[in-house]
Formats: sequence, C-alpha cells, structure tokens
Amino acid sequence: MHATGTSRWFRLNLWLHRWTSLVATVPFLILCLTGTILIFHHEIDEALGVVPSVESFDAAAAQPLAKAVDNVLAKFPDERVLSVGIDPKEHPGVLLLVTAPNTATGFDGARLRFAHLATAELTDEASLDADKTFTGFLLDLHARWFLGPLGELIGALIALLVLVSLLSGLVVYAPYVKRIAFGVLRRGRGARLLQLDLHNFVGTLVLGWALVVTVTGFLLGFGTIAQFVWQQTELSELKRQYAGVPVDARRPPIDVDRVHAATSAALPAGWHVVSMIFPGTDFSTERHYSVLVGGEGLDERLFRVALVDADSGAVSTVVQLPWYLKAIFVAQPLHFGDYGGLALKLLWTACTWLTLFITANGAWLWWDRRRKRRRGGAAKGASA
Repeated sequence: MHATGTSRWFRLNLWLHRWTSLVATVPFLILCLTGTILIFHHEIDEALGVVPSVESFDAAAAQPLAKAVDNVLAKFPDERVLSVGIDPKEHPGVLLLVTAPNTATGFDGARLRFAHLATAELTDEASLDADKTFTGFLLDLHARWFLGPLGELIGALIALLVLVSLLSGLVVYAPYVKRIAFGVLRRGRGARLLQLDLHNFVGTLVLGWALVVTVTGFLLGFGTIAQFVWQQTELSELKRQYAGVPVDARRPPIDVDRVHAATSAALPAGWHVVSMIFPGTDFSTERHYSVLVGGEGLDERLFRVALVDADSGAVSTVVQLPWYLKAIFVAQPLHFGDYGGLALKLLWTACTWLTLFITANGAWLWWDRRRKRRRGGAAKGASA
C-alpha cells in the first residue's frame, strides 16, 4: 500500500475517513462539549445544590429505611414509592426514593426525593426532576438529543460513524509513518502541512481513548432497547414463574428493611444491596420486590437481581442480568470516566479536548483543500 493512494484499499479508507468524519463533525463537536461537562456531573450538582450531601454520618445511628418511606407517603398521599436506593459513594448518609402517582408502574416522569438516613426526614432538597437540572439537560442532549429512545439510536449511529472514521484514519495514516517519523511536525512548509501533521499526531495519541469512548457510546445508544428486550424475555419469564396473589404495591406487607436484611443474608460475601424496586412496577412482579445488588471491584457493575416475596420476606431467586445489559452497565463508567477519581476525570477531559481539536482541525483541512481546488479551477478558467 502506498501513500499515493493508488491502492484501492487505501482509497476506500481515505474516502471513509473523510466523509464519515465530515458527516459526524457537528454532532461530535456537541458530544465533546457536553461530554466534557458531564464528566464532572457529580461535582457540578453538588456545587449547584441540586443533590444533598452529608458531611458526617454515623451508620449505627441510622433510622429504619421504612420510616423514610412512611414519611414520604404521608407527605405525598397521591404518590407511591417505586424504588429506594442507597449510594454511599455518591450520596453518603442519604436515601434516594423514586416516587410517582399512585397508578403509575413505570419510571418515566417519576421524581427523585431524598431523605436523611440519620433522621428519616426529607432533606431540604425535597425532590428532583433530573431532566430539569443543568446536568440533566446536558445529559438529555448528549445521550438522547431530546428525542428519547430514538435519540439514543441516533447517538449510536454517530458513534458508529466516528468509529469508522477512527479505524479508517489509522489505515490512511499508517503509510506515512514509514516515510516520516512519528510525531514530527513540519514547520515552515505551510499552515496546511503543519495542521495535517498535528491532526495525525494528536489523533494517534488519543486513538485508544477515542476507541473506548466511541465503542461504549455505541453500546449506550442501545440501552433502552436492551432494557425492553430484558423486560419482554427474562423478566416476563420470572413474572410467569413466580406469579401469585398481588400485594398492596403502595404499602407491601414486608417493608424495605426486611427486604434489605433478607437479600443481604442471601448474597455472597462482598455483594450489597443497591436499589429495591417495589412490587407492581414495570421492573418487578405483582408480589415481589426486585432488588438490584452489586459487588466489589470487577463485580461492581455486574449487577444481579433478587426477587423477594413482599408477603413472606423470602428470597425467591437471585438471577444474573444478561450479557447485553452487563455490557451496557460496564460501558457507562468507562464512557464518562467516573470510576477512578479526579485524576481519571482530568485525563478524560484532556483527551476530550484533544479529540475536539482534531475534529475541528480535520474539518478545516477538508475546507482548505476544497478552497484551493476552487481557486485552481478558477485560475485555469481565466487563463483559457
């Protein structure tokens, strides 16, 4: 293969790199800008006072979880609790309660409420509509383009275009490495040549990171579809297998503390309860809590689901999520770089801005080439 482009394989990849990059330029610039901010979504939410934080918390003095549920139901008699969650890393000392109207079974349009674990009382930040916060607005743009599930698929298509651009760009750049040392910037030979060297050099530096973020972004674009498939297959089978007399979904006979204790006793060492979904929702049976449990280390995102009978408190079964949901759960922290502390977030930010540069830089290279071609054509026409 020669850099002259005589190879059909080279020409194909050059064409793919040019046009997939151009088609994806504007949306990818938006993704880079919004993604940079979303890397620090937790810090931004805390600074804006969107979510509560507890500086000191004595776990031994915590009130029963059921007391916080009762307080929410008493304050909002027209609502039911869909789920409760405990996140000691992101929200220490705080219980997260998702509520919706009494007749609701789905989480669309639900509200997130917070209660202090120490007192079981609602926090000052009584409720949160995630889509109406600053980071929620940006996430809706970044992940769904304000179009819901259709927007997620559009995002997957953009990720696919970027992935093709990256791989084809690697093929196009490979022949030049044989003639020019890697990282050499040819100064003094025109702006275009310098920008081309920068494009190739920076693109190679961030290639590994860009592949990870692009592949994970592609997977996340199928999140809603994967969830729907699981509901219609494995969850439907669980509902059929463990069908029984429905319980009062608003106030089940077994409270969340007993569900938490029963699930914890049934789990292997190192696994813990992440979220408890009440009976009678789109993600549970009519008489079972669906309890999402997570592990430690490599198992942190490889969630399992336990079904706990809301009438007896017995753990009916513990099942693993299918591979496609596991892939999506693992992809999320890799995509946003929010699993390794501030240092990793800063690295993700730097890589995002470098990718932003080569995206804009590549668009300029294409425009400059077309501009010169037009001038050359005009000059020939004038001389004729």
